[in-house]
Amino acid sequence: MYSPICIPTLCRADKFKNLVESLKKCNEAKDSELFVALDYPPAQKYEEGCSQIDEYLKTLSGFKAVHVIRRSENLGAIENIKSLLATVCENYDRFIFTEDDNIFAPAFLEYVNSGLDYFEGDKNCESISGFSYPVQMPESGTTVIKMQRYFSDWGFGTWRDRYFEARDTLTNDFFKKVYKSPSLAKKLRKASKKNYTRAWAFMTDPNVRPYDYTNSCGQILLDRYSIMPKKTLVKNTGWDNSGVHCDETSPIAKLFMEQEMDMREHFVEFIFDDEESERVNETVDKSMIGSYDRIPYLKTRAKEILYRYK
Repeated sequence: MYSPICIPTLCRADKFKNLVESLKKCNEAKDSELFVALDYPPAQKYEEGCSQIDEYLKTLSGFKAVHVIRRSENLGAIENIKSLLATVCENYDRFIFTEDDNIFAPAFLEYVNSGLDYFEGDKNCESISGFSYPVQMPESGTTVIKMQRYFSDWGFGTWRDRYFEARDTLTNDFFKKVYKSPSLAKKLRKASKKNYTRAWAFMTDPNVRPYDYTNSCGQILLDRYSIMPKKTLVKNTGWDNSGVHCDETSPIAKLFMEQEMDMREHFVEFIFDDEESERVNETVDKSMIGSYDRIPYLKTRAKEILYRYK
């Protein structure tokens, strides 16, 4: 079964075209349906890019089918994503999601679709991620790792039931319970001080939803994981300041921009080792990926204690 591919977009025409053209190089593209949610431009400065994407989509081929959802009013990034996934989940039990500034290796679709079949019965598996963090991986016979401490939404596949569960579980009330519970707060803090610090805002954020940071916390707290290849099949091109929270001057930007993809045409098989995966989780958390600001972390610790005894 080939999963539908979901892409929300607005106006980054060059990024969007590069993304789609990279997907077309995957052998499975011709058997895959593409769903694009083109948001309505909220201001005149977005109109040209939006129009360019619209024109490109009118003649797009190379997929089994191309479905374009053209918004008649601006929904904003979050609501555009939510509505797109709700529409796709009406008829499919799985999907592949990507933002519009990623590019993919030739084996990406084969890898994700195969992974969704292979791990479907394991309800602790949250996603099949095409991205892998730029850290030194152990040299062994394994091909993937189980990543628990961090979730990446830079091109991944998941199942409808897992997505709905995350959507309905990772709520403001869920995170309030975490900080009210000494054991849950400690579990999150011990696994990732970065996620522990960020999660404080999820208690009150009206737009809290499944995405990288919330899902990272959910995986830690609910004992879930995502499958990641040992060498990335995805590259995020938004680190030129065009992406949200992607500052090209940040130290981590250089890591991502120089990261090389696995350009083999086929993904062989899923081989993993739990002990090796745990070591890689620790490596990632101790790397620049898991770096955190000590002052906000200590403030969150203090707020947690005060909140618990309110």
